[in-house]
Amino acid sequence: MALVSKQQIKDGNELAIYSQAVPGGTIYNSLIMSGGIAQGNASIFTPIAAASPQRFMILTNAKSELGIPLTATAGTPAGAVGITRVEGTSLQLVGETTTANAKTNAAVFELNLPDTYVAGSNIPVTVNAVVTGAGTLTAASTTMTVKMFTEVNGVEALLPVTAAVQIPATIAADLSFTVTGTNLVPGQRVILELYLLVTSSAGSNTGFINSASIQA
Repeated sequence: MALVSKQQIKDGNELAIYSQAVPGGTIYNSLIMSGGIAQGNASIFTPIAAASPQRFMILTNAKSELGIPLTATAGTPAGAVGITRVEGTSLQLVGETTTANAKTNAAVFELNLPDTYVAGSNIPVTVNAVVTGAGTLTAASTTMTVKMFTEVNGVEALLPVTAAVQIPATIAADLSFTVTGTNLVPGQRVILELYLLVTSSAGSNTGFINSASIQA
């Protein structure tokens, strides 16, 4: 055990508090000493706060900005990502291929915040993405943007989210965002939107979303 604190209390007695790490948390033991003899003790177990689980969006449930189901072709519906799947090999959302220009494609997910969500807490969002192709990328304009809205009785309200993040070329990476959760509660209906922007000054490039998740 490690000594946490020791102090003199009334009548010349001494209060000592010790801690011991155990699986799942920490045990704190308090001892009241009088003349070097323990007169009383108490123990408290403090569990480690469990991290909220990471919840992955179902890519095949994504819709266009208008709520229309996706197809295998990016840009159909207009402005939407497409779904690309090779059985047993890959499942991704794919953007339109650039030709010395910029392409923006969106994916929209609708969900309820789970019972494990702590009311008012911020929501981490992680998007795994990559850009492929031999074109010349304009890195500052090749980004992932995340938006989240509440939806109550058909009315949406935009929530604050951290800024767009550049998408890496060739090697996929997790891109991190934070949604401000003030006034959100478990069971709240929210809409998560992902915007895949790829810009090339020459040649062709294509953006992919490999996964998207929230921690709540």
